Amino acid sequence: MQSTLRASLLISALAFCSAPILAADNSEPTNFRVGAGLFQADIGNAPSYLPNGEQQGFSLFAEFPQSNHAASRFILYRLNGDDDIQLQGGETQLMWGWGLAEPGLRIYTGPAWHYEKMLVQRAAGDHYRVFNGWGWQFGVGAQFDAIILDLAATLRDPKDYNSENLQAGASKGDVWTHNLLLSYRF
Repeated sequence: MQSTLRASLLISALAFCSAPILAADNSEPTNFRVGAGLFQADIGNAPSYLPNGEQQGFSLFAEFPQSNHAASRFILYRLNGDDDIQLQGGETQLMWGWGLAEPGLRIYTGPAWHYEKMLVQRAAGDHYRVFNGWGWQFGVGAQFDAIILDLAATLRDPKDYNSENLQAGASKGDVWTHNLLLSYRF
């Protein structure tokens, strides 16, 4: 319930802060974008208490293209699975590609850094463990006027995740995250 309240407050604050921008009589929007999306984490050979790609969460993000070929994005995400799988964190991305600041097709790639907490099971009880590290992200999308739709994925360094897999008696695997992102350009 507390997380729902936090999400509602964040969305309300974003709407309140963006109202003057939306009300202004600008003929051309800036390149700053804010949006929301669907989030999935897929940890290969994951124990039953870690995400395996079947659970879906949500994400909130902000993006700023510095040019048509370079941009940066910050994503906050959360996953609360019905089977007590819990994950929350953030990822920052540097994006290199084509079409990042103009209407039309966009394609990009670049490095990413993530920091997240996941609920893990132990004999002494459940607790949160921090997972962080580098990754490489890929994305494709389209911009229609001020609306942008992207499909993006990040291949992450599996070191922390494989450590958890081995501790749970599972084998090592690859780690991917997937995002379907919808944003508005202000």
